[in-house]
Amino acid sequence: MVTYEMLTGLPPWYTTDREKLFDRLRHAPLKFPFYVSRPAASLIQGLLNRNPIDRLGARGGAEVQSHAFFSSVDWEALLRRDITPPFNPCRGGDIMSTNNFEREFTNMPLLSVDESASNNSHDAGVETFLNFTFEEESHLTEVMERRQRERESEDKFFHH
Repeated sequence: MVTYEMLTGLPPWYTTDREKLFDRLRHAPLKFPFYVSRPAASLIQGLLNRNPIDRLGARGGAEVQSHAFFSSVDWEALLRRDITPPFNPCRGGDIMSTNNFEREFTNMPLLSVDESASNNSHDAGVETFLNFTFEEESHLTEVMERRQRERESEDKFFHH
């Protein structure tokens, strides 16, 4: 899915309608814009095959490596790190560099830890992702109960 989105700008089967999205994920054919190469489309089609037995890579990573999309990759040289990457985001070696971020973001004012905590920014996405987890139900219950206790104690602190 990531490769498709990187090549096209949108995920496959994109729609803002949640029900349509799930229906498309299960049933709609995968379509590619004209500018996606045949090897790229074939790779993505193989990786997104709905049948896990027939999915590209189901018989091992070598199956993916030997796909036509990767025909120009020398895997041995890559593993030896003999290939210079076409893009090096860490040029110059300065780990504090902000060269790879837009000025729009690097010019934003910084919030202190106290300001961030008072804005409850750490809870911003809790409701959005509430049911998206691979954790056991008991763990989720524990987390939600702890958050509820934290909110209650904050309410007592701020209202007294």
